[in-house]
Amino acid sequence: MARTVFIAGSGLFCARGDSPSTVRDALWAGECTAASRQLGERRFPYFPLPLAETDWLRRAEQAIRHVGGQLGNLPVDTPLFVASSSFQIGHFEQQGAPFAMPVGSASFTRQIADWLDLRGPRYSFSNACVSGFSAIDAASTLIAAGLIDEALVLGVELANASTLAGFAAMELLSPDGCHPFDARRNGLVLGEAVAAVRLTAQPGPWQIVGQRNGLDGYSTTGPDPAGNPIARVMTDCLHAAGLTPADIDLVKVQAAGSPGTDLAEARALHQVFGPAMPPLLSLKPALGHTLGASGIAELAALLACIEAGQVPATAQFAEPDAEIGLAPTAHRQAADVRYTLLNLIGFGGGLASLIVARDR
Repeated sequence: MARTVFIAGSGLFCARGDSPSTVRDALWAGECTAASRQLGERRFPYFPLPLAETDWLRRAEQAIRHVGGQLGNLPVDTPLFVASSSFQIGHFEQQGAPFAMPVGSASFTRQIADWLDLRGPRYSFSNACVSGFSAIDAASTLIAAGLIDEALVLGVELANASTLAGFAAMELLSPDGCHPFDARRNGLVLGEAVAAVRLTAQPGPWQIVGQRNGLDGYSTTGPDPAGNPIARVMTDCLHAAGLTPADIDLVKVQAAGSPGTDLAEARALHQVFGPAMPPLLSLKPALGHTLGASGIAELAALLACIEAGQVPATAQFAEPDAEIGLAPTAHRQAADVRYTLLNLIGFGGGLASLIVARDR
């Protein structure tokens, strides 16, 4: 019989703060201001880490050690699961040409393990925006099967010109901000984050009750407009958890402000929940889209909010879109949330849903 997997702790460092609690307070206060990054003659809003260090590798070390310190003393043999869509590309860029390229970018995982003083098994995940949930899924599967007892799952996404240029070249970035499910939505706003969750077989206040991954092959750059694959993943996740749509108290939507992806997700939500729609929350207008780290960063922020009995407002939503027919949380509210479903929709067709339960 499969063992239950619990979340024993979390750590977070992003544009909104240097811990889950400071990020929670910033979200509750409605903070959502962004900085910006220049790319050629264009400037885009951007959510950077509040660090003065300019050397990429030292900056990464500071952020990763800081987040690791939030999780307490980890046994030296703790397995490490690292999720990122870019790993250390920013470091390569800063070296200038020519530079020695490692055998694989995932060699950065070894460096991370050294910074965290971990000598256990190491795994690397890089499948775009769903990387974080893929890493959680792998760690959870091993714990549930009794093959490991604990794991550290770390998401890392730090600034680099290659990612920014790639998204800009495809005209996927917003010039003015992230407007989830809004009629004014016009693209993504990228950001940085380092986040971690500590998974264990030991009982705790948070439990992973369901997770499913999927693939939407409609297009490389966007999902099926009808939302059918997204709906199937959510439905499969509910079945895995032994829950019905009516059991879900809150949905953390992907809703990154992309015109097509937001619409596809909304149509999927209509299919799954019908007229009894639970509250919907997007965190990307406040944190930025942190790509490979987004699942773990948003999970850590959300757990801190729910633990405090808070559901923050979704920032930057003002004008409903009749075609979407949904509105995210417009006002912050006190709430007793037990079951939360979190969605990720990744570039390249990756899909993931995760359901966490809070013990009452």
